[in-house]
Amino acid sequence: MATDPNCKPDQPLKTETVAVGQDRGLQNVFVYVKDGLGDLRFPVPATPAVLDQRGCRYTPRVIGVQVGQPVQILNSDRTFHNVHAVGQTNSEFNVAQPSVGMTMTHTFTTREVMVPFKCDVHLWMHAWVGVLDHPFFAVTTADGSFSLAGLPPGTYTVEAWHESLGTQTMQVTVAPKAVAMAPFTFKG
Repeated sequence: MATDPNCKPDQPLKTETVAVGQDRGLQNVFVYVKDGLGDLRFPVPATPAVLDQRGCRYTPRVIGVQVGQPVQILNSDRTFHNVHAVGQTNSEFNVAQPSVGMTMTHTFTTREVMVPFKCDVHLWMHAWVGVLDHPFFAVTTADGSFSLAGLPPGTYTVEAWHESLGTQTMQVTVAPKAVAMAPFTFKG
């Protein structure tokens, strides 16, 4: 980060590839219903998801959106960034954001888990966006927890994706008015 004087951190930086909390919870795991929703359709939020470039890092590192939901991408740094999304199913785009305060909005048109983002100027900057056709996704917090609130009763395949530790799936049955657990364990 020392190559760009505008990227000097005010505190020591740690790698973000594997972020483990003090209770050994794994952060930045994208958890979603992979199968089991059938033909159900869900409204698409009009409120954009936000991906910021702050401190020469993408924050948050992992987000989820629905197909058709806008993603607002900000440059909060006083330096040149570019937003380079390299989707396999969605179209690739590469947009310059040369100054602080710049913003752009992008809307993904196809389901894709995951769309990688990078900055070609600052090679350490990475983020991932999960694009789904339903709202049942979450990103784990620092303690490794997540919630898929509002999931109708049924049996589902739930997948957990991590950028370097891979994916895991499990069957989960949600009973009416009950809480179901999905205890994923990743080994590094």
